[in-house]
Amino acid sequence: IMPSLVGSEMCIRDRFIYLRTYLKTYIMGQILPGVVVAFENPKGGVGKSTLTALFAGYIHSQSNEEGGLSIAVVDIDDMQNTIGKLREDEAEDGIMKKEEEYEVINISSSEFINQLDFLQDNYDIILVDFPGNLKQNGVVETLHFVDVIIIPFEPNQTDLRPTLTFYYNIYEGIIESRRKIGKKTTVRGVMNRVLPNVLEFKEILKNKKTLPFELMQNYIKDSRVDYQRNLSTLSKAYHHPCDAFCEEVLELICNHIGE
Repeated sequence: IMPSLVGSEMCIRDRFIYLRTYLKTYIMGQILPGVVVAFENPKGGVGKSTLTALFAGYIHSQSNEEGGLSIAVVDIDDMQNTIGKLREDEAEDGIMKKEEEYEVINISSSEFINQLDFLQDNYDIILVDFPGNLKQNGVVETLHFVDVIIIPFEPNQTDLRPTLTFYYNIYEGIIESRRKIGKKTTVRGVMNRVLPNVLEFKEILKNKKTLPFELMQNYIKDSRVDYQRNLSTLSKAYHHPCDAFCEEVLELICNHIGE
């Protein structure tokens, strides 16, 4: 008998495990493949790698050997390779035990699609860290395989204009292409490095219904010293003040696979 969520106080993490393990087994006779997720915006400097490391740290900090979620961060930024190089540096410093941390995998964007079956068979969540441009070979093609995309931007016109250009000129077409082959895409925007009293932030909130995508309810306050200068791939370095945002992301993933 398939377990029921009705009347349950199941936490978001357990709900994800329930959905992945039971829902698709019950309906389709197989376990749901891992979900591909990305914080993506080709506008450079919006915090893609920072949010990727924070969310991966949150998931890993909530997990355990018996029943936790498995997550892999796949760095496809061939040039900067921010997270991949950071993990290598932390490993060389001897400050981490590999078996206690989430996986960080360096894969060229041109090879990502060829490795996707393996990734989806072995991990619950595949978190892709994209480069800061769309010109790198294979980047646009990889975008076609992202199930849940969260578009970060700072609440100012300098960030918002190119963000909207990316959505209308590139990503809207990708969503339609996925729809035609029966693939659902979940899209949200998130405001990063927010100073709540700044007028531009308040204006974006006031006019959020005019945006082509929904905004996350939570946003990331400006904490550059904590999140940028101290960026880490180690789970012990995870910043728990981001729990509410990360839980909203996980709930978004749950809703995506549960609909």
